[in-house]
This record gives sequence, C-alpha cells and structure tokens, in this order.
Amino acid sequence: MDIFGPVSNPDSTLTDGILTCTYGDLPPLFGQIDAVLHQAGVGIQDPIVVECDNSLPTAIVLLALLSQGYSVLPIPQGLRSTLDHAPEGPAVIPHFCQHILTPNSKDPAGNPVDLGQVSQLFDVIPNPTAQAGERLGDRGHQKLYMRTSGSTGTPKVVMHSHNGLAANVQACVERLHLTADDRIALPVPLFHLYGLGAGFLPGIKAGASIDLQQGANLLRYLQREQHFNPNVAFLTPIFCETLLKGRRSDRPYRMTVAAGDRVREDTFGPYESRFGCLVKLYGSTEMGALTASSPLEPASDRLQSVGHPMADVEMRLVSSDQLTPEDVAKGIGELWCRRQAGFEGYLDWHGQPLDLGQWDGEGWFCTKDLGRLWPDGRVEVLGRCDHSVNRDGLLVFFADVERALMSLAAVESAVVVSKGESQRGKNLTAYCIPAQGQSPLVADLRRSCFEVLPNRAVPDHIVILDNLPLLANGKVDRQKLMHQIDAPD
Repeated sequence: MDIFGPVSNPDSTLTDGILTCTYGDLPPLFGQIDAVLHQAGVGIQDPIVVECDNSLPTAIVLLALLSQGYSVLPIPQGLRSTLDHAPEGPAVIPHFCQHILTPNSKDPAGNPVDLGQVSQLFDVIPNPTAQAGERLGDRGHQKLYMRTSGSTGTPKVVMHSHNGLAANVQACVERLHLTADDRIALPVPLFHLYGLGAGFLPGIKAGASIDLQQGANLLRYLQREQHFNPNVAFLTPIFCETLLKGRRSDRPYRMTVAAGDRVREDTFGPYESRFGCLVKLYGSTEMGALTASSPLEPASDRLQSVGHPMADVEMRLVSSDQLTPEDVAKGIGELWCRRQAGFEGYLDWHGQPLDLGQWDGEGWFCTKDLGRLWPDGRVEVLGRCDHSVNRDGLLVFFADVERALMSLAAVESAVVVSKGESQRGKNLTAYCIPAQGQSPLVADLRRSCFEVLPNRAVPDHIVILDNLPLLANGKVDRQKLMHQIDAPD
C-alpha cells in the first residue's frame, strides 16, 4: 500500500508525547521491521494480529506492515490476554491468524524504547489459538481485517483490500482538505477504522504532523494540546461534549472531525462558537467513511446533515416494516450504500466467508441505519434501526429520548435500550448518569420526562448509574446494559 502522498513533508513529525520521529525517519525503519519479521518466520502471506495502543511504536509498526504489503488485524492492546483462553466462546483472535505482534513503548529496563533499535519495537509470538491448515494463502494477500465493535452483538471479522483502504484514505484527504500544514490531535484508537482509516492514514497521506494520544481524558488532552498546538482534531461526539463542558477558555481549530456516534444538536452550535468548524463524518467498519461534510461548507449545512457521499459512494433509501406511513411520508427509510472501496465480506474465525444477509446481490449494502436523503444529495442519519422502536404505532428514536433526558439539569448523560414489551409496545429503559452535585430520584426524572417528551417516548423504567459500561473503542456497551436490565415496576 502506498502510505505517503506525493507532497509528504519529510520534516513533519509523529509523536505520542514521549517518542517522536519525522517522516524522513520512517522508510529505513520499514525495511528493518520487514527483515525482523522474516527472521521470526513471518511470511508476507500470513495475516498478523497487532495489539494496538496509540503509541508511536504501534503507529510505526502499522505503517511498516501496510507499506510492505502484509495483512493486518488490529485489536486493542491487552485484549488477547483476557479473552484468548476463555473456557467458553470463541477466541478473540481468529484461527487463521498465525502470529501476534505486540509493539513496545518501553525497553526491558522500563525506559522509552530506542527507535533505532528495531528489535525493541515489538515482540512476535505464535497465535496460541491458530489451527493447522487454516492459512488463507493468496486469498488473504494484502488485506486489512477489522473486528466490528460488538456494540449490537457478537464481533465479526471484516475484510478490506489494501486497494480499497487506500481509496478510502484518499477520499478522506480530499473531503476534509487535509494538508502537510495540518497538526492533527488523534485521541481516537488506531484499532478502530475511524481512528486508523479516517484520521491517522489520511493524515499520513497528506503529510500532516500527528499527535497520538493514549487514553485521553480532558486534563491530558489539554496538556498535550498546549505542547503540540494542533489545528485539527479527530474526536468522538462524547469527547466534544467533554471539551465543551470542561474547558474554560475558547480555542479555535481549523476543523474538528466527529464520528462514531451522533452529534447532538445542542452541542453543535456552542462547540462551533468556541472551538471552530465542526465536521460530521459518517461511516462503518464495513464501508469506511461513507459521507462527510466539507469544512468549506456553511455551518447550517454541517449542522443538518452528515454531508454528501464520498465520490465513489451511492446511497439510497429502502422501506422497512418498522416504518409507519407517517415516517415514509417524512422521507425516512433504511440507508443502503454501494461503493467500489467497500469491504470484501465477512469472515468467520476459520477464514471462511460469512453471509450475514446485508447484501442484495447487486452490490448494495444495508447500513442498518435510518435516515433521509436531501434533494441536494446530502445525507441525514436519524439513528440505527435497532436503536428505534414502535410505541403507540409511532416510531421512537432512542437518540431523541436520550437528548431529552440530557436536557434535564440533573442528568449528565443517558443511554436508552429496549428489551421486552410494555403497554405502549416495545419497552424502553433509560440509564442515566447524574450531573455533578446532583442526586436525582427516579420518580422525579420520570415526571420531568412527561414535560420534555411525548407520552409514547417516556421511558418505562429509569435506572441511575455511576458510570456507563464502555467498549474498547469508547462506545457505550448497549449489550451489557440490556443484559443487566432488572428495572423495578
């Protein structure tokens, strides 16, 4: 895969706050990493699992593997040790992956690794769950494998070609107008396609300087910001809200890109007024970045939609049994997409094709999101199909209920799930985190809901928690919330 763009600046830097290198330092490291892998018995045809954190050694290893044509499966660092030997259920690492590579930020003495000593940068071990004879051969040549988030069920393996990934990367560079003059803050994880395929690799392609941030919270982010002085940031909507609530001073960015969840309308305006242009990006692990606003578009357009489809993307709406005639009259439908640079399919743990019924036979893929298509081609995403239910014969979006709950002074954040039935239709349970200094009663919150929501959208049950369970990519673990539903009558 061609990692660098034609005008990449060799003096641009990559840093994780501890280690730093320039673009000019990278090509010699790539060749040395390739040599170490050959000595370890790793062939170019063998998919490699890489335990990823947002460190410079991880970034260098990923760039080396992709540039040399290896097939790669990024996973969160530490996930292997907790799940590989679970007594029940599948291993977290597919059986067709023969090797596991763990980048090192520190040497055996506990000091930062010497980037010039490539043997210190990573360890390679055999995959303990690999099974003999399950090598993919040519069928697995030059692929990027991604595990889906698991936010709505069991994680799956998604297979991208290097060519498809490269096209995805170039589409992001062009839509977001990334250049070698940009300085990018990147606290979103490299093992997720948003962090890797929309933020990190497009930044590399544009020749931008990049600050990789591991486990960023507000304090660490502000400290790194002061040192690195970014003008572009790739953030989750939740972290945008954290900045908005926790930062005292305003600071203009050329652009903040938000993806991975829905940006609340009451976040967009205040964020733009304090921190500059906010761009929404919409995509999936399977299809990459499908749509994005341009930073050159007016704020009113960027507020109302997730922008136009990328150049090679087609979008259409398909009717659903879930929708009422009123929804259809409003132009709501299931979003389907088709693109050349999309994924090649799902695989099971043995490397065999897995049909999950999301293709229509003509290249159209069901995103499982509900939305609208505007007359000018822009896309509006309303929420996931499984994040909405029929109540009293009308569609209720979880996002609308969550937004109403968070408008209450006593609620910091809220997540809605559905399990079971109620008198109005599907049951709604809301999990709420109290605002700082607040100790709301469930009965008071539910009474307040009738003031900010139509009756059909008022949750049947409200549960107050200290914190919400999160997946490794920062999304709320809705499956865990559904499994712990034990709401009182």
